[in-house]
Amino acid sequence: MSVLAAVNSTGYKFMLLIHILAVVIGFAPAWLTPVLMRLTAAGDKAAADGLEASILRFSLPGIAVAGLLGFGLAGMSEKVYSMSQPWLSTAALLWLILLAVIAFVARPAIKAFRDGDEGARKMVMMSTGITHLILVVMLVLMIFKPGA
Repeated sequence: MSVLAAVNSTGYKFMLLIHILAVVIGFAPAWLTPVLMRLTAAGDKAAADGLEASILRFSLPGIAVAGLLGFGLAGMSEKVYSMSQPWLSTAALLWLILLAVIAFVARPAIKAFRDGDEGARKMVMMSTGITHLILVVMLVLMIFKPGA
């Protein structure tokens, strides 16, 4: 029973709350990207700057913090969940892939698009789609915990 007390402790619940908030903050710009892309294509420089800022100030830090807090939650509940469980190790791998997509694909493509490169639009939209897909897969893993 002491294991369940740790998982249901106030500290654990607080960390879970911050983890979920970080996920919301980190993924919110991905849902705004298509709208901001349309405004940017129409010549709205403020939308272009907002798109870039949302990735730098919200997506990357939010998703990074969410993942780190996820590791903290796994550590706090190591007798219930461990990194050897497939759902948790897969989620960690997807988190690393997501960070790489945002940092090395989306961010440079957004900068290029902002600077007038119409070809970069495809890269931005592709990375946005990958971000959405990874979010859905990670939600399935976190909710259903296959292999736990």
